[in-house]
Amino acid sequence: MKKSIPLNAYLWFLLATVLLSCQKEEPHTPTMPSQTTKAADNAHGVLEKKLDIPYTVGNMQKALKEVMTSFKHQLPQSKLAKVGKTVEIQPSHFYYRFLPKDSLEYERLATDTVLLTSNAPLDYEIATDGDYFDDEGTEEDNSFGYQYTVFPADHAFPQDITHQKLNDLYFAPEEETGTMEKGEITVQQPQSKTSKALAKLDENGELFEFLELEALKLTNNLEEDELETLRFFLPNDPSGKHYTHSEALALGYALPQLHIDYAHIMAQQQKEGTDSAARWWKRKKWNPHGRITVREDAIGRNVGVVGAEVRVRKWGLVVIKRTRTNAKGEFRTSSTKTKRVKYAVYFNSNHRKFVVKAGTIFWDARHRGTRTYKNGGWHQHFSYGRGKFYALVHNAVYDFYNRAVGKFGLNHPNQSWLRINAQYTKESGDHLDLNPGGKYSLVPHSEIRVGRMDNGKPMASDEIYALATHEMTHASHYRMDRTFFINIKGAGCTLQTMAESWATGVETVVTNDRYLGLKSNYIATGSYRNYRPLNLFNSERQAREIRHRSNNEYTPIVIDLVDDFNQRDKLNNSALPIDRVKGYTLKQIQTSLNHARGPHGWKERLKSQHYNSTEVYVDELFSVYMYDNCKTIFN
Repeated sequence: MKKSIPLNAYLWFLLATVLLSCQKEEPHTPTMPSQTTKAADNAHGVLEKKLDIPYTVGNMQKALKEVMTSFKHQLPQSKLAKVGKTVEIQPSHFYYRFLPKDSLEYERLATDTVLLTSNAPLDYEIATDGDYFDDEGTEEDNSFGYQYTVFPADHAFPQDITHQKLNDLYFAPEEETGTMEKGEITVQQPQSKTSKALAKLDENGELFEFLELEALKLTNNLEEDELETLRFFLPNDPSGKHYTHSEALALGYALPQLHIDYAHIMAQQQKEGTDSAARWWKRKKWNPHGRITVREDAIGRNVGVVGAEVRVRKWGLVVIKRTRTNAKGEFRTSSTKTKRVKYAVYFNSNHRKFVVKAGTIFWDARHRGTRTYKNGGWHQHFSYGRGKFYALVHNAVYDFYNRAVGKFGLNHPNQSWLRINAQYTKESGDHLDLNPGGKYSLVPHSEIRVGRMDNGKPMASDEIYALATHEMTHASHYRMDRTFFINIKGAGCTLQTMAESWATGVETVVTNDRYLGLKSNYIATGSYRNYRPLNLFNSERQAREIRHRSNNEYTPIVIDLVDDFNQRDKLNNSALPIDRVKGYTLKQIQTSLNHARGPHGWKERLKSQHYNSTEVYVDELFSVYMYDNCKTIFN
């Protein structure tokens, strides 16, 4: 199915010259995105109740006053009780929302490693995570929606992008641990005068503990197990009697009205052998950690999501830790004293090589955990849905960059934010690189598109991997030899067949190598026979009869140059190609493809540049596949 939205003449010229790179199986004309991008391929997120944020400057100031007053009355000999004047709480962070008007503004926000924006309001519980949420105050035709962020108050944010301050916040400082865990990414910490002033009041650092405890109480955000260990005084009660929370509740008092008995807390702390649960309020160090896995249904096992970014947000608001998963999908950050955190995984790579997009150029693919974890790890497994698809695409692209390129000597694709549009409800894929500078495209368009569907059915994990590898091979080819794709005179069927046959060969070799490494008795989805090699990926191509003008540019010529399988003899079918060539490597074939402008040049370079004992049969093989069995792209 083709879509057509008018472009100016220059962009049509670009598309006509570059689109040759790939239309895998299904013709697809890249389009300028419509202004309304909330299409069927994107999931609609649903917000739940609005949260009462404990860390607003106003609430923290009120909490500080409550703590200081309580210590003066309850513990008059303490250092805090003797403090002459209080500290004015100043914001350590701001809570803003931005409304980008175009893709350039969106990219500036999305790639800002301090802002770390979210498309969901941070002060709401999320009932159902999604790619977009209904935002009040945005025009119907706005493509992006609001982007929400909590960032350090001393960060110079982009004031030229439409923005609105939602709140001033104050967070207790994160302690410098000195040692970062493997894969961890630095998070900028604000230089807060308020934190320095508060630290001078209490060298033991307990004031920060009490300040946060009081802030949670004032906003009714303490949990039941926490409330059970506390004792409270009633308001305006001169008796000095303290009560449990349930007792005070039975008397008709709400939690924010009560005064915490800090003398009771300090006494409990001094007791030897006190149950640690009774000292939950004290901010102990712990390491956010976990594992992100995905189901590989092609081999019936779970594997780690490798090299993905994990963000840890304090109370779901401010990012306090960032890290990347290892080969097993595991992650661990340096320690924190923050008790309540939320986790999210973003499907992008280190060094900004690539980012997976959620069905559109406008939103990055990610999965947010909706639950709050209290000193606990996050173990997220993707067995279905968009999260599984994004994770599989991420793993495939990561594997191409970090394994296939090195192992097979392939050329690197674009290594600066290559955008992979993972389309959950769409079919097939394509590659179109309008990103010559490696940063921003000439139009809002992903360089690679990968669909999940094939003839109306979801693809298996090895098929998704292969499709992503196929398109990555085009991206690699383009970066190696760009003029191949803008040669108007040669933009006919032979160049298209060369490009697609090369990508098909790499897809086949790399996919089989990947899955045989994961499972030695791997049998590919949709394999042709039940024995080697005809039960491996793309095995049906070896049994395909070649007819003149077959209009099939996805030939197995690269597969035949590499393998040791003569399909005519092995399948005893004289209608099949005779393949007496073997032993060429992908690196050799790529070297000869570079700067070749037709099958004859590719063939002759193969023979002249590399020694192979079967090269005498190369002409025979090329004569079957490369001359009159293809179609032009302009049909």
